[in-house]
Amino acid sequence: MVLYNRRMNSDVMKKIVIEISDNALSFKYRTNKPVPDNLLNTNVISNNELVFSTEYINDNYKIVGMFINDLAKDKGINTAVISLNEIAELIIPLMKKIEAIEYIFLNEDTNLSYSLCEALVDNKHIKQINCYAIPTFMIEILDKKNIEVISRSEVLFTSLFMQENNLTSFSKIYYKSSIRISDILKNDDIEDLNSFLSINKYLRTIHLEKGYVPDIERVCSMLHANRRKNINIEIHDDINDVDTIDKLKKINKKYKSKYKIKLSLVYSKDYLEKNYLKQIIFTTLKLCSLIIFLIIGSIFGYIIFNNYQSELKVNDIKDEISKVMDEESVKELSPVEEPASAEPIPEEQPAQASYKKLLGKNSDTVGWLVVPGTKIDYPIVKGADNSYYLGRNFNREKDYNGWVFMDYRNDERNLDSNTIIYGHNRYYSGVMFGTLNNVTKKKWLGNEANQYITFNTMYKSMTWKVFSIYSIDVTSDYLYINFENDESYQNFINLIRGRSNFQFNTNVTVNDKILTLSTCLDNNKRLVVHSVLVDSSENSEDASKIQSYVG
Repeated sequence: MVLYNRRMNSDVMKKIVIEISDNALSFKYRTNKPVPDNLLNTNVISNNELVFSTEYINDNYKIVGMFINDLAKDKGINTAVISLNEIAELIIPLMKKIEAIEYIFLNEDTNLSYSLCEALVDNKHIKQINCYAIPTFMIEILDKKNIEVISRSEVLFTSLFMQENNLTSFSKIYYKSSIRISDILKNDDIEDLNSFLSINKYLRTIHLEKGYVPDIERVCSMLHANRRKNINIEIHDDINDVDTIDKLKKINKKYKSKYKIKLSLVYSKDYLEKNYLKQIIFTTLKLCSLIIFLIIGSIFGYIIFNNYQSELKVNDIKDEISKVMDEESVKELSPVEEPASAEPIPEEQPAQASYKKLLGKNSDTVGWLVVPGTKIDYPIVKGADNSYYLGRNFNREKDYNGWVFMDYRNDERNLDSNTIIYGHNRYYSGVMFGTLNNVTKKKWLGNEANQYITFNTMYKSMTWKVFSIYSIDVTSDYLYINFENDESYQNFINLIRGRSNFQFNTNVTVNDKILTLSTCLDNNKRLVVHSVLVDSSENSEDASKIQSYVG
């Protein structure tokens, strides 16, 4: 009679041979016995022996169990001899179907594993187990199930891990809340530790006497495999090797947050006494670093928040200005009324109307500046000095951002040789001249259209072309507005053109007007942009009446 499983190739699967020998069923691997050429199946039953593949047994537990049970009953057999514990891991669970087998003999001279013990306990028919060695706590488990244990070793086996933690009974293993591992783990210790973790339900602390990284990784991995959480691993080793500490930090990071397995170093009293001063210095440095970190973090947080608030405030002011410029809202937002004695104002040009609205909002308004490729798009004001608008905005409110303003010495109606406009460099918020730095970047310079700046007044609409960009230590030699003669003006042009960090093909003569934009890079440096007037058109001859209109 032949049973076969066509799914597996006989050359790659393990075969278990079951023989009747000395009134017992013997289980072992087939060795050095070829399969006949004309036999393509993998599982064979003959009058002399049974041969099953491990895969077939796994897939057909019930059928194989019932068959072997009938065979044992028919032959009056009640004993199973298993050559290897590896085979026992497969066969002992099968014994639940073999009521005739009451005695198990494990031939291999190795220790009984906890997994095999569990399989034996789960079998109601087994009365006796004969093995080489067995941990004492397993005897207790088997005894409760009335399974007699015969050990062929004179001393019942106990690993160093089991000995030092006094794990001699199942109850001690089950309720143990703290264990100690004093040496590097050996194979027996690893096996028993894994058994301990599968039984125990109350473990909270593991004390490791040695900071041996592979063992620490192995213990963490075993805890994770057994789904153990909220475990503290205390390492009682005077570790001062930076590389080892870094490795332990990585292990701690890996298991702490997700699996609640926490590593901590516990230094000895002698070590702490010898390194007391170092510890104080190290702790002090850590504390100082933390304080500095918090201070820096607070400063950056304040700066970020303050810059955000500044940007919002400037945008609100610009929105107000936009509403003022809106034809529909002029009457509501411009409360200024024409004096009774003033002459009637003729119909205004668009530029005049716009500046009239701006002057109604702030009578210091002198023009509007737009720098392409930046966020600079502001009405320009001029105070009685160069300090007022350093700390006040367009609404004349105190504001550390200030506003973009013209040098008080300049004449906005009859432009001087050099008209100067200032603004704070609010780099992080980008307000005022905070984006003027863009002019030094390759992307800005590569687009020639960016080099044409618009600066208009109520008298003229003007286009200016950049011809010099540079940074310089604080100096006033580029802040002259007029010159005694053409020679001194030419010397000035040569000076500022020669400083430029970039080359521009822009012609500048003593007959031209210059526009200078100046902002801070830091307390000791300035970023300067010079441009020359290349196009100008008069807005209206009546522009002066706008000023008289607002007083």
